[in-house]
Amino acid sequence: MRAFISDIAYLLRTKWSFRLAIVYLALLTGLVLLLPLLPLPFSPNELNLQHAFQKPFTNPTYILGTDQLGRDVLSNLLWGARNGLFIAVPVMLLSAVLGTAVGAVAGYFGNSKWKLTYAQVLLILVTIPIVCYYLIHLPMQVVLYSLPGKVAGMAIVAGLALSAILWLIIKPLLNNLMRLRQTIAIPVDGIALRLIELLTSIPRLILLISVAAFAGPSLWLLSVILICTFWTGTARLARAEMLRIVQLPYIEAAISTGMKHRRVILKEALPNLLTPVIVAFVFGVASLLAVESTLSFLGIGLPATHASWGRTISSIRLNLSAWWLVALPGGFLALTVLALQTCSYHLIRLSQQK
Repeated sequence: MRAFISDIAYLLRTKWSFRLAIVYLALLTGLVLLLPLLPLPFSPNELNLQHAFQKPFTNPTYILGTDQLGRDVLSNLLWGARNGLFIAVPVMLLSAVLGTAVGAVAGYFGNSKWKLTYAQVLLILVTIPIVCYYLIHLPMQVVLYSLPGKVAGMAIVAGLALSAILWLIIKPLLNNLMRLRQTIAIPVDGIALRLIELLTSIPRLILLISVAAFAGPSLWLLSVILICTFWTGTARLARAEMLRIVQLPYIEAAISTGMKHRRVILKEALPNLLTPVIVAFVFGVASLLAVESTLSFLGIGLPATHASWGRTISSIRLNLSAWWLVALPGGFLALTVLALQTCSYHLIRLSQQK
């Protein structure tokens, strides 16, 4: 992490484009965080049909104009930035954590290092459906159908209780059976690669359109689908880096001293993964902003009550002469993506030079 911070400081001193991108992103982030405190004259969904398609700078009340329903473009731009970042950053953060964990474990253990007993394999196969049903499916149903929150809490408690019973009570009983105490090598790398290939073979946009046809626009459902489809890129990168890192002398020395695999991964190997993962995270945020705007433009992303740059751009279909509905949100989207790509580009170039 210290090396990464020193790289940032070096780029700030030597690259003016990197400085400009960082300043823009810092200002945008500060504006997004302080937005609820700003004295905006209108909310993003406040309608005024008498001022529909108002041009920018022609009315002091609507500085940047209005859309087809008389909604203030300035408010929609600011709240669209907030909603976009509040989706892109958490989704990419969870995707990066999941992808790094899967990729690091797959690259470190390969297909022969991780050995489990037959009892552990059996319990894992039983635990996975329990976790998926009680900890993922039922809470999502609670959110989709606006059920009481205690239902989700009860489902999570039930899932954790069943998992605890399996591993704390059933596992010792299974270990008493001689055949179930035998070990088997788990092809972690092969399983991870097959799973990544399966998920990447499904076009993300088609998947989102298909789900939206049955469930409708939903913030939580959109976030879950994006997390499930965006972690694969980080996983591939983390796996490739881990395959390189495990060949380094200090990793081999740590393993030869008898250090536990978990400690080798967390203390020795993982710090070297941070820089490429952070670069992938920045790239992912830029990609997610573009994806969210595209989905909102098509009407299958955020619910209609949520401001979005894509929703504002889609208003141009009712009046092709309303250029500001494309130029302003499209310009902010392009600047934000360009700033993120600029930061990633300079970090990649610096790491390649090393």
